[in-house]
Amino acid sequence: MSNWIQFEETDTDKNILRIGDNSLLPNDIKWPRNPNKEKLTFILNIPADFLNSRFSFDFPSGMVISVFTTYNTKDYFLDSIVYHGDMEELKNIKNDFTKVILHSVGSPRNDSDYLIPARKIVIGEGRDELEDSEGSFIGTDPVFLQNEILELDAYQFCMQICGSDFPEEFEDIFYLNDSIGYLYLNREGNLNDVGLFFTQCT
Repeated sequence: MSNWIQFEETDTDKNILRIGDNSLLPNDIKWPRNPNKEKLTFILNIPADFLNSRFSFDFPSGMVISVFTTYNTKDYFLDSIVYHGDMEELKNIKNDFTKVILHSVGSPRNDSDYLIPARKIVIGEGRDELEDSEGSFIGTDPVFLQNEILELDAYQFCMQICGSDFPEEFEDIFYLNDSIGYLYLNREGNLNDVGLFFTQCT
């Protein structure tokens, strides 16, 4: 089952389902960088307990998953974060142009050059699985703008987020405001390969 998600303003750094604000990445974990040595931007905080309850994962209770992406306001970066089925694109994702990290809850922290205003993610009404509509939602079946075959057999789709749902000044977080970010998590419980995050666009 899938549910639409809504985004509400919040001023919390707590371990809740949210986009933006500070990461809870502990200080003993290095802030992720891409191969160009650029610090990634924190975009998404997901409590592991939520994922265990919603999707029947088996992540350690009390942990959190943080999602990071390449982002800057000066240089072109779209090709580094997209994946439409091409293996070179997938290689970029796995080479840390985006990053999904499972970790304990640390103190609020931001080492990036950018800080996205916090938005609490609120689970909304159910989405018609037969409806081929675009938008931000949590669920089991993604809606892809491009329908190529993806090499993601070990992963389970969890969420898609539209760039246009980010705060106005960060609607280009995925370079184009009509780009959509997709979060997949590893079904096999591999803590060294927790998941993948990538975008697609028309």
